[in-house]
Amino acid sequence: MEERKKAGLNCLVPFLFAVYLILLVWIILFKLQLSIHELDRIRSINLIPFYYDNEIGMGFHLKEVLENVAIFIPYGIYLCMLKKEPGFKVKFFLILMTSFILEVLQYILAVGGTDITDIITNTCGGVAGIGIYWSATRIFRGKKRAETVIVVLAAIVTIVVAGGLSVLLIAN
Repeated sequence: MEERKKAGLNCLVPFLFAVYLILLVWIILFKLQLSIHELDRIRSINLIPFYYDNEIGMGFHLKEVLENVAIFIPYGIYLCMLKKEPGFKVKFFLILMTSFILEVLQYILAVGGTDITDIITNTCGGVAGIGIYWSATRIFRGKKRAETVIVVLAAIVTIVVAGGLSVLLIAN
């Protein structure tokens, strides 16, 4: 019975990670739109960290920063669950490159502003995810228990988010 549970978790993690990646790309590149024609055509690059140029003036956009951090936290957690052997540097590099590639794709596809702040905050979110995973293994006294709790929570959140997005899509 224990082996069966472990096999179930081993299959569920890659599935949940794939769903997360699809949602991540849909949110970052396609801005939750179903049609590419509905996207705003924006092509800009900002290489000054935490610089926001708007009509009212410059200001710090805490909400955007927190959203960028939050959206990459699961990425760090999933990396820990999928890639147990590589150390922190490899995981950090994967998080950084994923964020960088998504930002470059926004520029290439002209679907958003490419911003160094997004790369920084996304990377911080992924690193926070690694920290959360590490903390969970300490709190639950082992990787097996921690991963079981994380997978159950991830499955619940995935179902809620998918359901919420489905309702939004049907309503529009």
